[in-house]
Amino acid sequence: MNRRNFVKVSAAAAAGVALLRRGVFAAEAAKRWEDELTFKISLAEWSLHRALQSGKITNLDFPVVAKREFGIEAVEFVDQFFADKAKDEGYLRDLKKRADGEGVSCHLIMIDTNGPLGASDQGARDKAVEKTKEWIDAAKFLECKMVRVNAYGDGEENSRAKADELRDRVAESCAKLADYAAQAGLEVVIENHGGLSSDAQWLASVMKAVDKPNFGTLPDFGNFDANQNRYDSVEALLPYAKAVSAKSQTFTEYGMVTDTDFFRMMRIVRDSGYKGWVGIESAPEKAEDEYEAVRRTKNVLNWVREEQMKCKPAFNGKDLEGWTKIEGGDWAVENGILIGRNGINWSTDPDKTGSWLSTKKEYGNFRLELQFMINQGGNSGVFFRSKHTRNPAFTGYEMQIHDSHGRPPSKGGPGSLYDLAAPEKNLIRPAGMWNSATITAQGNKIRVEMNGEKILETENRRSAKGYIGLQNHDDKSVVRFKNIRIEEI
Repeated sequence: MNRRNFVKVSAAAAAGVALLRRGVFAAEAAKRWEDELTFKISLAEWSLHRALQSGKITNLDFPVVAKREFGIEAVEFVDQFFADKAKDEGYLRDLKKRADGEGVSCHLIMIDTNGPLGASDQGARDKAVEKTKEWIDAAKFLECKMVRVNAYGDGEENSRAKADELRDRVAESCAKLADYAAQAGLEVVIENHGGLSSDAQWLASVMKAVDKPNFGTLPDFGNFDANQNRYDSVEALLPYAKAVSAKSQTFTEYGMVTDTDFFRMMRIVRDSGYKGWVGIESAPEKAEDEYEAVRRTKNVLNWVREEQMKCKPAFNGKDLEGWTKIEGGDWAVENGILIGRNGINWSTDPDKTGSWLSTKKEYGNFRLELQFMINQGGNSGVFFRSKHTRNPAFTGYEMQIHDSHGRPPSKGGPGSLYDLAAPEKNLIRPAGMWNSATITAQGNKIRVEMNGEKILETENRRSAKGYIGLQNHDDKSVVRFKNIRIEEI
């Protein structure tokens, strides 16, 4: 090889190595970005059910439409739109080929045509189980992660008198399905989808009765009765969640979802630890609005995700890195939860501090998110813009935590700025239950939210910058914290 050719080959090789490295770095960056996402967005086929029912598109078109129209790379099929194809390998191969061709993953199949898994007649239940198994096989062929089933019986879903009977029958069927799905590496989930399944406590009882690692819930934001609190209900189902459905039906002229506060609901989802797919299931009144409803819902979810990613963890769930103890007391990390016990030396003297845990960094303008739990009779607080010398409740501010469920709001009660401002309402839950709180401080303005609702908004000039802290008050109080996150504004 002459020198000129050697130089050309060497240059080409170097360029190839550079491109390879660039590709590796790009892949690693993409993986890091995906790991940082608080959730991923998929599309439920029901969002386009009018277009499907009218023949404007077919089930085979769905993965292509999801990617080309909406830029969504994971889909959730509904068996109604290919009801006779569960065992049609040629059809399923074509469907999978189309999805793969667009880089779209098949996430799950929602099964509605299988029959009542909670039927009182054993033969009817067995028939429904066998029909569901066909769809589990189809889901495996499509490389889905799970199938969704319903908790229906003989039409007694709304009868409280037969709630336990229906639970037992549904659990019996679902246990068989979970075992069958496990052999294929799939999961089985139940959605709150009307009747007793929309009662979060009842559906949670089904989860406990089945008790299989590949069996769980698919909480839907919208499938609840008007007298039910959808936020509390979704929160109760999230410990079992393997998928989430973001139901949207009505929008403002600016594109915000009006039937559910997505920022509040997705905070609940994030606090639960769920980081999987959130499926858009939009259902506008008019058929011609279907595509726009998907776009609007995706825009809102993207906005929510962008805001969530600004709020970074301040507690790593492992140790006290980034924090420092002031004046003693006991702090421990157990199962990812920060626990304060045996607090000492607290008084109302502005010149004397007691025991607390402080950030090592000072904060001025910020948004602080956290969850807390207080024991019966317990007392604690969250300090902010406080100093290490003297009493942090007076050098800065303290959002009070106290076991005072049901009591009138006061300047010393839960959610107050201690000795400064009472909340509009007392929303703390009973002792032993988790609460969420958000404190936003920007300039002289301070806003406090508890369990998803604004409870206090005021202005004060006492302190513009200082440490954020958690109080362990006395030897009878036990306080727990988790999901502590801070965004500097």
